[in-house]
Amino acid sequence: MTMKCLNGIDVDRLRATRDRIEADADGPFAHPRYESTIVWKNGYRTVSSAMDGQEVIGDEPEQYGGKGSGMTPEDMLLSAIGGCLVATYIGGLSAAGITVKSLRLDVSGRVNFRAVFGLETADPGFESIRVAVNIQTDSSPDRVKEIMDRLLKTAPVPDTIIRPVPLDVEISCKQTELAGFS
Repeated sequence: MTMKCLNGIDVDRLRATRDRIEADADGPFAHPRYESTIVWKNGYRTVSSAMDGQEVIGDEPEQYGGKGSGMTPEDMLLSAIGGCLVATYIGGLSAAGITVKSLRLDVSGRVNFRAVFGLETADPGFESIRVAVNIQTDSSPDRVKEIMDRLLKTAPVPDTIIRPVPLDVEISCKQTELAGFS
């Protein structure tokens, strides 16, 4: 059996994955659980670890009190949106038999740091997020745009931020005696 590879995607494996998800219904393959552990190191520096051991260093820029040694949480969110859209677009376009020569997403937005620092009462998060997609393919722009518009509705990370999703924060706080202090 010859593997059909398009855009670096094994299209037969992609179809087999879709079939397995369809067959799994409400099981763990169709509804996987993702977990990240974020550990504070010092200052604003963090290490985020995914379940598979991948790590991302987080920090704030120097102008906001950090060392600038890692991605900000805002950078990570924009990267997650862009990365999810790239995976969604490449998978869907490959399944449609479209060869992609290049794909670039520029994801941007403004955060209200006046609200973050308590200087005004407003929403502290992104005011809006813009995604500029630049793609070159072997197919007509109208066909590609129609497919990508349909695929946007299936991208999990953008969907998560577009609709209200419950956030449950459970805090466990323990007091510890510091050695050498009395």
